[in-house]
Amino acid sequence: CLLMCLCVSSPLFNPSVPSASGAGCSIKPEMGECPNECSDQGRCCVNGKCVCDSGFTGADCSEKSCPGNCNSRGRCIDGECVCDPGFTGSDCSKKACPDDCNNRGKCVKGKCVCNSGFTGADCSEKSCPGNCNSRGRCIDGECVCDDGFSGPDCSERACPNDCSDHGRCVDGKCVCDSGFNGADCSEKSCPGNCNNRGRCVNGQCVCNAGFTGADCSDRVCPNNCSNRGKCVNGKCVCDVGSAGPDCAGKGCPGNCNNKGRCVKGRCVCRRGFTGADCSQCEDGMTGPNCDTELYCSPAFTSETNVVTLEHTL
Repeated sequence: CLLMCLCVSSPLFNPSVPSASGAGCSIKPEMGECPNECSDQGRCCVNGKCVCDSGFTGADCSEKSCPGNCNSRGRCIDGECVCDPGFTGSDCSKKACPDDCNNRGKCVKGKCVCNSGFTGADCSEKSCPGNCNSRGRCIDGECVCDDGFSGPDCSERACPNDCSDHGRCVDGKCVCDSGFNGADCSEKSCPGNCNNRGRCVNGQCVCNAGFTGADCSDRVCPNNCSNRGKCVNGKCVCDVGSAGPDCAGKGCPGNCNNKGRCVKGRCVCRRGFTGADCSQCEDGMTGPNCDTELYCSPAFTSETNVVTLEHTL
């Protein structure tokens, strides 16, 4: 058509040859008229076909053309590409991303590069910190950790029952608050852990036989000293008037001064001693142990009236 579609303004124009017509041409060909004179948006060739200007297409150049003819990946409608699924761009040359990444990321070669805080093929899901460290599931932006792990990103080892809110979880083990113990800090603790002399039951010591006290640190006295004395390190210190290992017996005055036995509240003194508390020597006896016999020899003088005591050892 290039040689057959020349306007009168062309230096190759020959008036004797019927060759030029249409938009921009001053004469019309005798035969092969173009449709709608190419809508004044192209050139009409002798064969009656339009050669459209850039940006126009169609038999009569009345339609706007699309860039790259949409690269055969879409339809051209009124000068704009309507791309086939999976493609995008003004000329349908780019691969599309699902749901255009939901405006939460960039589409790079058909794949979404999601903005921070979002994930998924189309960036529609909220992301979790550290992707839950592969120790849990991400649900709506929050980690649901697997058993044995905890924390916002499931990076921490979990403690049993979360230490029952009575302690701190340190590397998977409970450090219980004061007053609580057990693997999960669910049990009330006992003072001094009952000193290993009893069992801790709901915060109170149940002492083993022979021990007593809030922490089982005290030794038990027989019969609790019969409520007639104090228990000191497992031995009874009896009140006045009471005696015996358990203070059940009657006491003797002065505990017989360790010079006799107390029998039913009365002293049975050792040989040589006498008195209610065995504190005196029997008649005729003297010395610290009342085991020295005493002999008296009266000798009188008119001058001094002195009684001379002779001692026989």
